[in-house]
Amino acid sequence: MESWRRNVLILWAAVFIASACWTMVMPFMPVFLGDDLGVTAGVTAWAGLLGAAGSGFSVLSAPLWGALGDRFGRKAMMVRAGIFLGLSYVLMSLVRSPQELLGVRIMIGALTGFIPAATALVATTTPELHLGKALSLVATGNQAGSILGPMVGGVLADLVGIRHTMILSGVFVLAATLLVLVAVREEFQRPAQQQSNVLGDMRQMLRVGPLALVLLTSILMMTSQAAMEPILVPYIKELLGPGQPNWMAGVIYSLPGVAFVIAAPWWATLGGRWGYATTVSVGLLGGALLTVPQALVGGGMAMGFFRLTAGLALASVSPGISALITEVVAREQRGKAFGLNQSAFNLGAMLGPLLGGFLGDLVGIRWVFVLTAVLLMVSAAWCWTFVRVQVQQRTGTDLSA
Repeated sequence: MESWRRNVLILWAAVFIASACWTMVMPFMPVFLGDDLGVTAGVTAWAGLLGAAGSGFSVLSAPLWGALGDRFGRKAMMVRAGIFLGLSYVLMSLVRSPQELLGVRIMIGALTGFIPAATALVATTTPELHLGKALSLVATGNQAGSILGPMVGGVLADLVGIRHTMILSGVFVLAATLLVLVAVREEFQRPAQQQSNVLGDMRQMLRVGPLALVLLTSILMMTSQAAMEPILVPYIKELLGPGQPNWMAGVIYSLPGVAFVIAAPWWATLGGRWGYATTVSVGLLGGALLTVPQALVGGGMAMGFFRLTAGLALASVSPGISALITEVVAREQRGKAFGLNQSAFNLGAMLGPLLGGFLGDLVGIRWVFVLTAVLLMVSAAWCWTFVRVQVQQRTGTDLSA
C-alpha cells in the first residue's frame, strides 16, 4: 500500500477515536455540572462559558501550533496534542468545582489540537489528485466518532458515571496518539531558517484574499453550530420526557454524524464537479431551512428526523472548507492555513456557546435554533456571494461550467 494511503487510514482511525472520546464527554457537561458539581442555577450559561473558554484560548494557540507544524513537522504536533488531550481528560475527571473544570477546559483549548493537526498532515502528505477525497475521508472519521461518542457516553454515564467516562476517554486518546507515533510516516524536511516570526507569518497568510473569506465562512458556520451545544442535550431530554436514559438523548444528538458519513463522499464528488464554494453554500442553506423546525417539534422522533436531514445538508461544509483552503494556499504553507482555520472554528466555538447559553437562559431554548438558522443563512449568502467569486478568480475556474 502506498504510504499516503496508509497514512490516511491510520489518521482516520486516530481522528475517529479522538472525536468519539470528545463526544463521549462534552455533550453531557450540563448533566455533569448539575449532578456531580452541584450547580443548580445557570447550568446552560455555565456550559456555554466552559465551551467558550476552551475555544477562546484555542483561537490564540492554533495558529502557533500550525506554524510550528510547518517548521518541525505536522506529525510531531499531532503527537504533542494527543498527549496533552489524553492527560486533560484524566484531570477533568478529578475536578470538584465548575471553576476547576473551567481551568481544565482552558488548558485543553491552549495545548491541544489533535484533529486539526491530522487534517494538516493529510493535506501535506497526500497527492493533489486525491486530496479532496482524502480530506473528506478523514472528516468522516471525525463525524463517525461523533456518532458513536454520544451513544457510548450516554451508556457509560448511566453505568459507571461521567467521571469514569472521562478517564476512559483519556486512555483511548493516548492509545490513538501511540498509533500515530508508531505507524504514520511523514517525509518532512525542516525548512531553512528565515528571518520571520509566527505573527508575521499569520499576517502574510491573511493577505491571501480568498483564504480570509473562507475563514469568515468557518467562523459563521461554527458559531451557528456551537450555539446549540449548551442546550441541545437538555432540550432533547425534555422532548423525550422524564425518566428516559441518557443514551437515548445521545443517539438523537449523534444523528448529524450519521448523516455526515452517508453524505460527505457524495458532496465531495459534487464539489469536484461544481466547485466546493458552491456545494458549501448549498449545504449551509439546506442546513438553515432544516434547523428551524427543530424549534417547533413536540417529540424526540421529530427532533431526530430534522437533526438527521439537517446533517445531510451540512455534511458538505467542513470537508468543503478544507478543500477550498488547499485550492488557494500553497502546500508548504498549509499547516499555517489550517491553523488559522482552526482558530476561525474555535472563535465560532467560543462565540456560539456564549450566545446559545445566555439566550437559552434569557428567552428560552427554542430561540437558539432560530439564531442558528439565521447564522447559517448569513454564512450561505456570504460564501455564495464572495467566496465563490474570489476562489474562481484565484484558481481560474469557470463559474458557468
